[in-house]
Amino acid sequence: MKSQLIALSSIIFLSTAAFADESNVNLPAKDNQDPLFIKKCEEFRQAKADKDIDTLMTFVPKHFKDTEDEKKRAIAYLSKKAEKFQKYVTSPEFEVLSQKISTETKPLFAQVKIEAKYGEKNLVSDGCGFKYTKKDGWIIIVASS
Repeated sequence: MKSQLIALSSIIFLSTAAFADESNVNLPAKDNQDPLFIKKCEEFRQAKADKDIDTLMTFVPKHFKDTEDEKKRAIAYLSKKAEKFQKYVTSPEFEVLSQKISTETKPLFAQVKIEAKYGEKNLVSDGCGFKYTKKDGWIIIVASS
């Protein structure tokens, strides 16, 4: 019983530590055309494709996971987004055709535009949006990514 409690405590601690990680918040981009946005978009999309909630939570600012209830809501939201995303990226015919940073955004916003196909006739426009905030610096806009 004691070893089970220790194991459970370790799991809870590791999960809390992972969700406290904000390594993908306050991105060190120099402006809205920084190539870092493509890299972070790829990481975010790969985490969604893998349903890697721990990595996805590193993109979520602290104030969205201050309480257990907020964490649960964030996890549920990210899980739902990952589920939808997997519907087309898991297709063996999925292929990214182009990926670029938009030059048509306002200075405090960045956008990575992705054109992809899955199947012979199924084209999809996808990507990631980022915004600069005084509180958190450059962050991904999870709802649009």
